[in-house]
This record gives sequence, structure tokens and C-alpha cells, in this order.
Amino acid sequence: MSDRSGIILQDLYDSEINFSIATFWDNGFEVKLGDDMNGFVASGNAAQFSNAVEWLMVRAIEKYPNSLFAKTYRDHVGSPKP
Repeated sequence: MSDRSGIILQDLYDSEINFSIATFWDNGFEVKLGDDMNGFVASGNAAQFSNAVEWLMVRAIEKYPNSLFAKTYRDHVGSPKP
């Protein structure tokens, strides 16, 4: 994952796909797809921010395959790195 993280996060937002990234020093990044009001459809952890964004990208494509986001990014997906 390059420095396209901001673009990917903005594209998720623009596609109305909710997500959350939280961090606590030396414990990596907690990543969730969904929201508190409607529930979360996936959650995980990543050691680096770029891996957290990649995780979100992969899960959004899996969970929302008909979204504009999925159609845009489907061909750019590799395996998410924990």
C-alpha cells in the first residue's frame, strides 16, 4: 500500500461505507467496517496504518461487492496483511 491511504479512506466515505480505525500506542490499529448504530460487519487488527487501510479495502469489497467502491478497487486487491 502506498501513500494512497487518504484517497482510499475518502473513497470509502464517498461510497457511504462506514468504518473506524482506532489506535493505542504499541498495540497497532483496531479496524472495523460498519458503525455503532447499524453494527459492524467485520473487525480486525493491523500492525501498521497502511495495512489497516488495505484491510478495510479488502473487507469493503467482500462485504459490499456491488458498491462503487468495490467496482473501482476490485482489481487492486491483494491479501490483507495483519
